[in-house]
Amino acid sequence: MAANTGIIFGTVTDTGGSAVGGAELTLNFILGDGSAIATGTSADIEGNLQGYPKATTNKDGKFVMPFQWSGTDIGKVVDGAVTASIYVAQWFSDNSHRYVNARCKLFLGLDLKKLIQVGYTDPSGSASDFVNVGKDFYASYREMLPAHGVFPTVMPLTTEVWGLIGKASPKLP
Repeated sequence: MAANTGIIFGTVTDTGGSAVGGAELTLNFILGDGSAIATGTSADIEGNLQGYPKATTNKDGKFVMPFQWSGTDIGKVVDGAVTASIYVAQWFSDNSHRYVNARCKLFLGLDLKKLIQVGYTDPSGSASDFVNVGKDFYASYREMLPAHGVFPTVMPLTTEVWGLIGKASPKLP
């Protein structure tokens, strides 16, 4: 079964607008056309699978969460809005925590590795929305991407065709 790529990026803040470093994020699920899309595991820079797609914010509250999703679910994302649900938690030294479930819209385009490298726009839906999200992503997060193995220097051969991209801005209480 072919896997497609996806990436969710953004900044976690508190309700006062301050960046939250060290927050842990987990991709709960993705919905397209009203039904769940099968998401695969995240992978580290060497390509080792790491379980549920997860990310941790840096000191500025920024995160990048790459994930995979089933190629058989392409029909669920072509015609409808795609929504991702993300669980965000910040743990404290006394083992207490604060958390929020956040949602964001995902946009469909070609494989993200190719998308960013060649500047391709979304063939379905709003091209301007997709391009703006892609530009924002690349400009804001390009320094973080090599650590996640998202954009290697040499493009590997791949059977991945589609990519989902979304920007989330969770606010912890």
